[in-house]
Amino acid sequence: MKTSFRDWKLLRGHAMVALQLIPLVILIIAFLILPFLSAAWQSVNGLALDFSRYGAIWNDGIYVGAILRSLQIALTTTIICIVVGFPIAYYMTALSKRCLALLSIVLLVPLFTAFLIRTYGWMVILGRRGVLNIALQNLGLIDQPLRILGTSTAVYIGLVHVLMPIGIFIMYGSMTRVDRSLVTAAQILGAHPVKAFIRVLLPMCRPAILSAAMLIFIISLGFYIAPALLGGPADTMISQLVVTQITTLLDFQSGYALGVILLIVTMLVLAIGNHFVPLEQLWAIEESEQKSPLGKNRSKGGRTSPASRVFKTALILIEDGLYFTLRRPAWLAPLLMKVALGLVVMFLLAPLAIIYVLSFSSSPFLIFPPPGFSLQWYEKFLTDPDWRSALFQSFKLGTIVASLALVTGTMASFALVRAKLPWKRVIFLLVLAPLMLPLILLALGLYLSMAKLGLLGSFPGLIIGHLLVCAPYTVVVLVPALRGLDRNIEHAASTLGAPPYLVVRKITLPLLLPAFIAAWLMAFLQSFDELLITLFLLGRQTQTLPIKMWSDIRIQLDPTLSAASSVIVTVVILCVVATQYRALLPARKTPDVSGA
Repeated sequence: MKTSFRDWKLLRGHAMVALQLIPLVILIIAFLILPFLSAAWQSVNGLALDFSRYGAIWNDGIYVGAILRSLQIALTTTIICIVVGFPIAYYMTALSKRCLALLSIVLLVPLFTAFLIRTYGWMVILGRRGVLNIALQNLGLIDQPLRILGTSTAVYIGLVHVLMPIGIFIMYGSMTRVDRSLVTAAQILGAHPVKAFIRVLLPMCRPAILSAAMLIFIISLGFYIAPALLGGPADTMISQLVVTQITTLLDFQSGYALGVILLIVTMLVLAIGNHFVPLEQLWAIEESEQKSPLGKNRSKGGRTSPASRVFKTALILIEDGLYFTLRRPAWLAPLLMKVALGLVVMFLLAPLAIIYVLSFSSSPFLIFPPPGFSLQWYEKFLTDPDWRSALFQSFKLGTIVASLALVTGTMASFALVRAKLPWKRVIFLLVLAPLMLPLILLALGLYLSMAKLGLLGSFPGLIIGHLLVCAPYTVVVLVPALRGLDRNIEHAASTLGAPPYLVVRKITLPLLLPAFIAAWLMAFLQSFDELLITLFLLGRQTQTLPIKMWSDIRIQLDPTLSAASSVIVTVVILCVVATQYRALLPARKTPDVSGA
């Protein structure tokens, strides 16, 4: 009898775990995995196994050029983001709690502001009559306006602006787990600060750097907005070709073939990266027990090759040269660090600041500097029925999607953290798959599945599409929060006689409330910002705000866009400040109970 009861209890536990995981797993399999298998199948005409479209792509210079250009842009963007972002992430690890919260707000506001808004800001700055050309001419540095917008330089600026905050936070998250006492020990043993940094700290940070680099490379590989709006015809990337083939030329098979090629490249990058860093660490949320092969390259028997000796000698000269350059005067290195931080902050906030300034312009046209102050563009934004309906549609969609994402993400997070699963790592990677693939691939898979289900152009289809993107973000937020929750408190409540539902309601949920709020806000902002998937799924429904802005930007730069953008940025600032509110408060003094 006891055995039967134990089996029934075990069976109930398995059923509960399955119920927690099923909604999110089914969502990903049904609207991402299966559609892509179908796309790959259709790209070769099914059983006919006709690879002629792949041959045509391989023999067409336009397609091959776009693929190589995408790889080049992604690689260059990744290098710039890592080189510039690493010192900022390192600097953040040494800040006090309040300073860290302030800097996090500065970095999070552009991170969660819509790609489209930031790109619009750069269009205003980099245009022939833009802010940058006006400033350079007023300073007497140039006689004629430079052509920046519509070039590769503008594409790099837009991509780096979007992706560098992601790299900074991923590297920072991993750096906080690095044992800094080893650096101190190296200095005690005679290594100067530069040598201790290069020989001790940098190798320990290599997994963090590789994680950030891999994620930035994959995202930039499938980026669509920045090259479409900031670049010219010579900067066309593979994602633009996929969109053109499917939405304009209606050549679905060629679009599927391009999508499959992009997927293969992405999987190759992930496979190579997984050799050095476990994929679940991409978002710095999983402590893997796998040992990285990094650091195993010591030569056997203590023998070193001539090339190795030359490299070590050069490295010593570089380390000593940097140390003797930066140590005199003593304030030089901290000053350079603060200057670099200030320049990065200015770079990240510049498009947002320009948007705010232009939103109060009294001019009927988009000119800089504004000739006077006026609220006319806010009045137009709030009274125009098209803008109001787009704003309401985005709020409605974002609220529904964020709430559903919180429910499904919470259920999956509890199962992934607390249940003993035989295929836990596989399930974990499946849940995070939408975050590790270029967005254009998700849009393509959703387009296929919605078309088969008859949900293309419907509001439920739009909800499902946004949910596929937003739900994994809630898992990224909730899994670390659940791991950090002290279960002894729950066990103590149970020991004192509290039933399970009361433990959850009185202990677990209140302790996780800040994480729930952060997860909901992150999902809401992702849905509110989403453009590419909406572009594929919207049909003839009411436009969302990003779609309305996208349509207007492609026709003409209207100052109403600045008013709309500034309203959205203000909402983002309020949400980000709300998540950092506790960290900004002064630390409470611990009451002295010693009686002294």
